[in-house]
Amino acid sequence: MTQSTMQRIGSVALVFSALLAALGLAGCKEERPPGVYDISVSEAYQRLFADKLADMVYAKQCGILIHVTPVGVPDRQVTWKVHSSGREVVQFTAVLTPFKEKQTKVEIRIPPAGNGEMYDGSQFYKRPAFNQPLRPAVQEQVAAILEGRKFDVQRVGPGKDTVCNVQRGGLGSGLVFRVDD
Repeated sequence: MTQSTMQRIGSVALVFSALLAALGLAGCKEERPPGVYDISVSEAYQRLFADKLADMVYAKQCGILIHVTPVGVPDRQVTWKVHSSGREVVQFTAVLTPFKEKQTKVEIRIPPAGNGEMYDGSQFYKRPAFNQPLRPAVQEQVAAILEGRKFDVQRVGPGKDTVCNVQRGGLGSGLVFRVDD
């Protein structure tokens, strides 16, 4: 082989390698860490504060009627207070922090109970508000809101609260429980 032929082969190989690398990078989108969304803190706050979590409530509510009210600290956090029969039964908070330009990190906080947190699947409630565990449902609802899609109960998994399942069946047939029954 002549030197010019070897140079041409080397050039072709270099171009081919560069092309493969470019194609490989084009198919890769930078993966964001869990809990980080491609939305500004201000927009995230506005979307979350305006939502009463109706899809999550419909999918995960037990036998007591519940009402969800958002309370916020602008551009910092949204807390949803859940009431039944005139009293608060649980609350949970989405804490918002800027991550990168026009990205927001969301941390879900649920109050402690026993050796865990409220509605973590290890707690017993005579009249539960939500099928346990609650955290995956809250995370899915927040993600759905911030990603502009519907709540997907399939991403949450089945509930593990047998009391809830029995009482939810009653709610479906018109039997409504009160939190203080």
